[in-house]
Amino acid sequence: MTERFEQEYEEQERLLDPHRAEEQQRARQEAVDRLADRGIPVRRDDPDEEVGDLLDAVERFEEAVEARGGDLMVNRIGSSEPENPAFVPPERRTGESVRAYRSRVEQATEQLRHGSEI
Repeated sequence: MTERFEQEYEEQERLLDPHRAEEQQRARQEAVDRLADRGIPVRRDDPDEEVGDLLDAVERFEEAVEARGGDLMVNRIGSSEPENPAFVPPERRTGESVRAYRSRVEQATEQLRHGSEI
């Protein structure tokens, strides 16, 4: 979609649902909280949709870890003794865009799915 089309669509949706902005804010906050629980920071300027996509990517990574027998409670960002470093999601770099970070999480997921180590 073009940016103009997206803006028009969003305006139309807000007219149809006056609570849309509140619902979007709650959804973003839930995603931010779930990522924070995993040690993954989100910045205020990170676009809402990309934050949601990042959470989806992190959850796919966790599914790949569990499929390989990993324990999500042990294999966390900041863990001093992970079972396997490949089971720990990559850390978001300072200044890294949410899109670039999501791409690194997706690469780590693919490496786990295909049995190679990070």
